[in-house]
Amino acid sequence: MLGGGGMRGFCHIGIVRALERLGLVVDEVVGTSMGAVMGGLYAAGNDSRAMEQAAAEISLKDYFRLNLLKFLVRGYRHASVYKGHTFHALLKKWLPHESFAAMARPFFCNALSLTTGASRFFGLPGADTLPVADAVYASACLPTIFEPLEIAGDHFVDGGMTETLGLRIARARAADLVIAVDLSHRDQHVKTPFRATLPHILFQTYEVMGQALNEHNLHRFVDDKTVLIKPKVSHLPLLDMPDVTEVVRLGEREALEVLTTHPLTRYLCDPAVVAEEDRMVARPRDHVRLEVDMNACIHCGICAATCATQGYAAVPIGDVVRKLHNYECTRDMACERNCPTGAIRLQNL
Repeated sequence: MLGGGGMRGFCHIGIVRALERLGLVVDEVVGTSMGAVMGGLYAAGNDSRAMEQAAAEISLKDYFRLNLLKFLVRGYRHASVYKGHTFHALLKKWLPHESFAAMARPFFCNALSLTTGASRFFGLPGADTLPVADAVYASACLPTIFEPLEIAGDHFVDGGMTETLGLRIARARAADLVIAVDLSHRDQHVKTPFRATLPHILFQTYEVMGQALNEHNLHRFVDDKTVLIKPKVSHLPLLDMPDVTEVVRLGEREALEVLTTHPLTRYLCDPAVVAEEDRMVARPRDHVRLEVDMNACIHCGICAATCATQGYAAVPIGDVVRKLHNYECTRDMACERNCPTGAIRLQNL
């Protein structure tokens, strides 16, 4: 399951590479936004090397062309900043499949209907006969960045506007094991400098909104069948072209550490790779360590009200941490993000 995250989503290629190295077989693929792009490539039968070659074709100059003329003529009445048809054409080249049945693996992606406000899960019965490239474009169509796509009389935008990680469909599919890649990790103690530009305000709003939505999504759907991987890619801008090789490496490194130490996946992995990783990983990645600076804590109880796994206690004085090593943590970082004094730091994420 591959989540949204703009150009940071290239790290999903590294996740696939880790799965290949570990010998893990994926039965179904779910993707949102850029996760739908990368997930679609993987579900179509491409290996990580082919996916990396495809990602290298993206050029901000060629595929993110400004709709300058239409802005001059129509102003705010135009639908997007960039010309979405160039990105759509690229997807058709990568994903020429006329229906979801033509994919090598079952594939699902979500988009948001602008007319009904409902999420649409393409690939499910009744929504699996359209071209895969159309569904992926709809899932990755960031509002105001690309033009919404019309499908069967409806118009769709990025599924990450309501659900950045498709955990709900995984629950509906009754998966035995879910490997979910969440790109919402962020150092909550490092501020993002404000820039008085439309793109900065827009993208920063999307990112913060996505974190808040993801908090509720993880609280509701993460269970004992879910393995969460959170690559450290928050330092990368959403729509700036990164060093693809480096981003892939970050994804692969994070996936190898998590999958070889998590009890749900460790014993499914190639033993030789696990033995190699054991020499490199300092500690298991299957728990989160909760730390509170008691000099900064004001005992407001927000952490206890926020945590979905009872990691904290609402007490007027004393130690507020109930689980120093929280194995049930949903890794949404909500407690750290919502602490009014910045007293909380999560470790071993």
